[in-house]
Amino acid sequence: MRVTARTSGIVFIMSWIKKISAADSVVHQAGWVMVDPKALIHDGFVRVDAGRITDVGQGRGSFSSDQVIHHGPGVLMPSLVNAHTHLDLCALKEKTESEAGFIGWVQSVIQKKDQIGGDAILQAAQTGIDELKTSGTIIVGDICSSDINPRFFLDAGLSGVWFKEYLGRFADEPFVCEKISDTQTLSVAGHAPHTTSPDLLIRLKTASRKALTRFSLHLAESEDEVRFLTTGKGPWADFLTARGIDTSGWGLTGDNPVNHADQLGLLDKHTLAVHLVFADKKDVATLVEKQVHACICARSNFNLHKRLPDVPMMLQAGLRMCLGTDSLASNDSLSLFDEMAYLANAFPQIAPREILKMATINGAHALGFENFFGHLTPGRRAKMIYVPVLAAEPEQVQEAIVNAGFSEKITCI
Repeated sequence: MRVTARTSGIVFIMSWIKKISAADSVVHQAGWVMVDPKALIHDGFVRVDAGRITDVGQGRGSFSSDQVIHHGPGVLMPSLVNAHTHLDLCALKEKTESEAGFIGWVQSVIQKKDQIGGDAILQAAQTGIDELKTSGTIIVGDICSSDINPRFFLDAGLSGVWFKEYLGRFADEPFVCEKISDTQTLSVAGHAPHTTSPDLLIRLKTASRKALTRFSLHLAESEDEVRFLTTGKGPWADFLTARGIDTSGWGLTGDNPVNHADQLGLLDKHTLAVHLVFADKKDVATLVEKQVHACICARSNFNLHKRLPDVPMMLQAGLRMCLGTDSLASNDSLSLFDEMAYLANAFPQIAPREILKMATINGAHALGFENFFGHLTPGRRAKMIYVPVLAAEPEQVQEAIVNAGFSEKITCI
C-alpha cells in the first residue's frame, strides 16, 4: 500500500512578487521572520539589496527610501533545500512497479525510461523544476544518469548541484566537476556500491575531491544491496549477470555497504550518502566520524522497501541529515513540505525545529552552500519563501510549517 504525506488538498502556486532591478533595495515584511529554525522574529523584516540580505530585524526599520513589501501574517523563511532528486525520472511518474519489490521496480524504471526517449525526459524534467519551485524549493541536488545537457538545470533559476551519475564499470567521457558560480556546481555521483564498480567509484570520488565539489552516493538502501556486497550472491547478483555486468573483478570482501564505501575512501565531509535505510549504529558511527552528510528520502524508502531509516537514532548519534524526495518514479511529489509532514508523522518524537533544520540549514551545508543559504542573515543570498501559516508563538510556527498547516499559496522570493 502506498503511503502519502498529509498534505492532500494543499495547492502550491508560484507567485513572483515583482521583477526588481539589481540596484533596488527592498524590505520584505511578514508576521514572522525565520532567521533559522531556532530563531524567529515576530513582526520582522528582511532587507535585500542586489540579491543579498543586508539587514534583518523587528518592525519596519528606518528604510524610508526603500520599497517595502508586506507579505502578510505568515512567515518569511529560507528556501527549502531538496538535496536529492532525479529530475530525469519525472517522466516515469505513475509508470513504475513500486509494488513489485526493489528489483522489479528497477527493471520497470529501465524499461520505461528506454521507451520514453530523450525529448520527453527533458520536457518532464522541466515540469519537475516547476513543481519544485511551486512547493518552496529553489535549492536542489539533482542526480542525472540520462544523456541530457545540464543547461536545463543551470538556466532554470535554481541553485544547487547537478550530479552526473555513473553506473557499471566504464566511463569514457571526462568527469566534469566545476563550480559554475557561487551558487551552482556541476559534479559527479556514483550510483551505488552494488551498481558501480569499485574502480569507477574511486575515480569519481578522486575527480570530485580534486575539484572540491560534492560527491553523492546511494548507500545501504536495500536488502538486495547488503546481501550482494556481503556475499556476492543473491537476487541482485543474478540481476547484474542477466544484464551482462561482470562483477568478478570488483574485489568484494564481505563488507557491508558503509564499510565497503569507507574502505574505498569514499567517505568524507564532501560526501553525501543517500537513503541509509539499512544503516545500523556502527555504520552511523562511521559516518559521523568521517563527517559525511546524510540525505533521508523517507516516502520513497517506504514506497520501495516498506521500511524507514532509523532517523531518531541517527539524530542522537550526531549524524548531519538533510532531506530529499528522490524521484517521481518512487514518490508522489517533489514537495519537501510533503516530505517534512511525512517524517513528522512517522517520528513524532522529533521536534519540528529539527526537521526544519534538515530541510534548510543541513541541506545547504550538504550541497556546499552553507555560506550562502540556509539562514536569513546579512551577507547571504536572498532566496526566501513566504509561507502563509497563522500562529501566535514560535513553536506553533515551526509545527505549522512542518505539518503543512496552511492552504494558501507559497510565495518564492
